[in-house]
Amino acid sequence: MRLLNRSLLHLSMVLLLVLAAWAVAFFFVVRHAVVDSIDEGLEDQEEIIRYRLQQDSTLLHVHDLGLHGFAIEPAAAKTRTVYRDTLLYVPSEGKVEPVRLMTKVFKHKGEFYRMQVYTSTVEEDDLVEDILIALIGLYFTLLLTIIIVNNVVLSRVWRPFHAILAQLKTFRLGSGRALADVPTAISEFKELKTAANALVHHATDTYENQRAFTENAAHELQTPLAIAINKLELLAEQQGSEEERMAVLGEVLALLERLTRLNKSLLLLARIENRQFPDAQRISFAALMREVMEELADLAAHREVSMKLEVTGDLERSMDPVLGRILLANLVKNAIVHNVPGGSVRATVDAHSLTIRNTGADRPVDATRIFGRFQKETTADGGTGLGLAIAKAIADLNGLRIVYRFDGEHVLEVRGL
Repeated sequence: MRLLNRSLLHLSMVLLLVLAAWAVAFFFVVRHAVVDSIDEGLEDQEEIIRYRLQQDSTLLHVHDLGLHGFAIEPAAAKTRTVYRDTLLYVPSEGKVEPVRLMTKVFKHKGEFYRMQVYTSTVEEDDLVEDILIALIGLYFTLLLTIIIVNNVVLSRVWRPFHAILAQLKTFRLGSGRALADVPTAISEFKELKTAANALVHHATDTYENQRAFTENAAHELQTPLAIAINKLELLAEQQGSEEERMAVLGEVLALLERLTRLNKSLLLLARIENRQFPDAQRISFAALMREVMEELADLAAHREVSMKLEVTGDLERSMDPVLGRILLANLVKNAIVHNVPGGSVRATVDAHSLTIRNTGADRPVDATRIFGRFQKETTADGGTGLGLAIAKAIADLNGLRIVYRFDGEHVLEVRGL
C-alpha cells in the first residue's frame, strides 16, 4: 500500500470516529433542546388551564384526556411534576399518536388536584428525524470532501519525494555524481535530497576507488607474475652455470615474496574497511612510537638514516592495538625508505598530535595522491605502494586525520578529528 493511501486510510478512520462522535453528540443536544421546548409549552398550557379554572370551576370535571387535551382529578397530596413520552388515542385524529404527557399536582381552594396535559410530538419527531438524516448526509459529504481534498493536497506535497525516488531508481554507478535538483520547500524532503546526494557521492567515490584499485591491483599482481614466469622459462631453457641459475631463482623468490606482501596488504586493507578489528583498547602513542622506532632501528641504520623521538605529551586513543602499531610502523617506515643516506627521521608526540618529519627529495609530493593505493615514487625498495593507504584507512576508521605538508622536510601529522 502506498504511503499516501495509508495516511488517507488512517485519516479517514480518525475522521470517521471524530465525526461520528460529534454527530451523535449534536443529535442528542438538538433532541434535548426540542424536548425542553415541548416541556416549556406544556407548562405554559398548564398555567393557562389553571387561569381558566379561576373563572370556570366546571373544568374540574374534565376527565377525558384525549378529547380535551387535559384532564383533572382529585389527588391525595402534593407530588413532583412528571414528564414522560407515551402513546395516546386522540379522537380528533382518530388514531394513537406519540405524545408528551405532563402530570402535575396543584392546590385549588384548599384541595389537591392532579392535572394531566399532553401535546402531540409527531411534528417534533419528524423534525428530529429530519435533523438526523441531515446530519448523516452532512457527515458523509464532509468525510468525502476531506478525503478528496487531502488526496489532492497530499499528492502535491509528496511530489518531490516521488521525484527523488524516481531518480534513485534510475541512478546507475558511473553515470554521474549527483542527482538532478528537485525544488521543494519542505524541510524533510530537503534533508532527504541532501542525504540521497551524499549517498550517491559516497557510492560513486567508492565505485571509482574500487575500479581504480582493481585495475591497479591487477597490474601490480600481473607484472611480477609475468616476470617470474618468464625467468622460470628462461631458467628451464638456458644451460648456464649453477651460480647463474641460483641468481635467477633468487630473483623469482624476491618477486614471489613481493606478491606475498602485496596479498597480505590487500587482505589487511579489506579487513580494515570491513571493520574486522573490534578489539578496542586505550593505547599510548608515545609508548607505541618508542617500540616501533626500536623495531625499525636496523632498517634505519641500513639506510644510514638517524632517528629521534621527542615526547612532550601523550596522545591517547581507543583503538585496536594491532592497528595502532601498523599505523605508526607504516608512517615511520615510509619516512625511512623515502629518505637519503645521511638523512634523518624526527618523531614528535604531544597531547594533541603525532608528527613525523623526514629528509628526502627537495620537492613536495602530490598531497592529493600520497595516500592513494599503489602510489609510490619508486619500486626500488620492493614496496607494495599500500603503506600510506593502509595508514589512512586505519586513521579514518578510528576518527583520526593524517595530513601531509612540505616545509623543507616532508611532514606527516596525525591528529584527532
